[in-house]
Amino acid sequence: MQYLSERLLATKTGRPRGEEQGRPAVAEQQRDRILTATEHLIARNGYSGTTIEGIAKQARVSAVTFYDHFAGKEEAFVAAFERAVEEARALLADEAPAALPWPEQVRAGLGALLTTVSENPARARMCLVESMRDGRALLAAYEAVLDSAAAKLREGRRLDSAAGDLPGVLEETTAAGVAWLLRERLETAGAERVEEMLPGLIEIVLGPYLGSAEALRLAVAEEGG
Repeated sequence: MQYLSERLLATKTGRPRGEEQGRPAVAEQQRDRILTATEHLIARNGYSGTTIEGIAKQARVSAVTFYDHFAGKEEAFVAAFERAVEEARALLADEAPAALPWPEQVRAGLGALLTTVSENPARARMCLVESMRDGRALLAAYEAVLDSAAAKLREGRRLDSAAGDLPGVLEETTAAGVAWLLRERLETAGAERVEEMLPGLIEIVLGPYLGSAEALRLAVAEEGG
């Protein structure tokens, strides 16, 4: 009753202008904390082992506030995944700008990806491991990222007049293969020293377009620093 009375009083008297203006910022901070808590708990406990109550507690919000932002756990997971993807894309835009020659874009992009995995192991586990285990909406978001990566790889066909001989599903297979290798690394050895994978990934990704010798040269050059 006291809560209802306070709500009715607030409705009648209105809120101070500063409080009204501050609400969007508070809501955004709450949402951000919920996404961060979702990311960390799912990485640590898995999707099935993560509860809305646990997310709310770590985010320092009530369960009611959680539901103000998300309909359920899967929706929060998808939002956390999409936030991670947006930030990774921003990093790739800085580290592998479109002005670079395509092979250099790919090499720099792979390097930035591994750096992100190394620096954000919880986020990497959420995106590359747990995203494959639960939820149709999350799987759709994951597959959309692979489609985007495949589109970037497909630009390599312009480098070779014989590109028409390459398998039609090469790019999709390559993108999925890189994700699988990273997932296996995270599950077996964690994110420590994951940057050591870079020369091998360069050779795998660029080989079909540049030829084995040139891809190996770029991979060895990267390994040598």
